Amino acid sequence: MRLVTAPALSCALAGLLVAAAASSLDDLRGFSAEAAKVEREWEAKFRAIPSPDSLREYMRRLSARPHHVGSPYDRDNAEWILAKLKGFGLDARIETFDVLFPTPKERIVELVEPTRFRAKLQEPPVAGDPTSSQQAEQLPTYNA
Repeated sequence: MRLVTAPALSCALAGLLVAAAASSLDDLRGFSAEAAKVEREWEAKFRAIPSPDSLREYMRRLSARPHHVGSPYDRDNAEWILAKLKGFGLDARIETFDVLFPTPKERIVELVEPTRFRAKLQEPPVAGDPTSSQQAEQLPTYNA
């Protein structure tokens, strides 16, 4: 199983909030005058990025399909995030790691006494939830 990672969009956006908090025009401790100017320019770029509407749309896009580790949509999300971060002017790249990812070959939840019951282990699609019918792409229910 291949794990594809990209700098998490939420972490980048959290960094934007931190950068926005340091908006004082006073000297930046630990920065030379020239480095402080460059830092302030980056902070101005970061402050211009977040908007509730775009964040809402980003989350809809990222969660539109099942995206567990190694899935096609996981890769698609990583590439989309990479393009967004590069579009924001950041130097970003995707790194690939080999990981162990346990998935079951057989899944059974069964009550044998006092009456026999075997759980179906699959939820039916929910009306109004566009992703609950994407069962072919979902991981099966299991506990690892």
